Amino acid sequence: MSILDEQLKNDKLASAYIFEGKNPSSNKEFALDFAKNVFTSYKVASDIENNPDLYVLDKEGDVIDIQSIRNILKDVYLRPDNGKIKIYIIHNAQDMRDVGANAMLKSLEELKPYVKIIFTCVNRDSIIPTIRSRCQIISIKTSDIDLSVDKDKLYRIIADVYSGKIEAYYKEKEFFSKFKDDRSKIINAMLNLFQNLIKYKYSGMTLPSNEAYLIRKFDKMNLDIIEKIISLLEDIKTAYRTNINYDLSIEKIIFTIYREGKH
Repeated sequence: MSILDEQLKNDKLASAYIFEGKNPSSNKEFALDFAKNVFTSYKVASDIENNPDLYVLDKEGDVIDIQSIRNILKDVYLRPDNGKIKIYIIHNAQDMRDVGANAMLKSLEELKPYVKIIFTCVNRDSIIPTIRSRCQIISIKTSDIDLSVDKDKLYRIIADVYSGKIEAYYKEKEFFSKFKDDRSKIINAMLNLFQNLIKYKYSGMTLPSNEAYLIRKFDKMNLDIIEKIISLLEDIKTAYRTNINYDLSIEKIIFTIYREGKH
């Protein structure tokens, strides 16, 4: 059980967190998933997209200006609509200007008990020390079957394809191409995904938060589909010994996932 899972279980959440990981998109997804779990633990609506008590500041790579921080600081003093908890996510917090970071620091020193603030970043050292000292720092890491396989990217592509976005594969075709000379790595990584999905959904296995938020992308996938994809992956892994075409085999996997998602 991870630190965050333990805190959720025992109702001992910190007031502020820094989620640090190498992939900004995954950092944000992790923060949103954690926010959903927090709302659920408080037995209030956990809808992420239309939740008045969730404030996400994402400047999409631009500088986080002081006005954006001021908007948050004004909102902090308003009680949550649900009467229990409100959560603020400041994505890519390393992009805060110094004046904004210092303003945020003052708020961290006197947070209301119903407020939780989450900063995401690629490097904790890019956030001023005085903010770091007031936050619990969580490193977002995934237990990749091989460090050369970016599990975050792989899961995101497969999840998009399953949801009907076949273009996600073509946009990231180069990602699969780099494993052409070591094809077992990408197949093993995909097998690992679907095998863990069975354990998570049907065997009662508890995954740590930094793994579960990836697996939850596939909540709608049933056992028959999972077993069908695993069987295909194992067949292709065996067929690689006879030197079958790598590109065609990857496309077969992708289009199988795409078709099953449309059913």
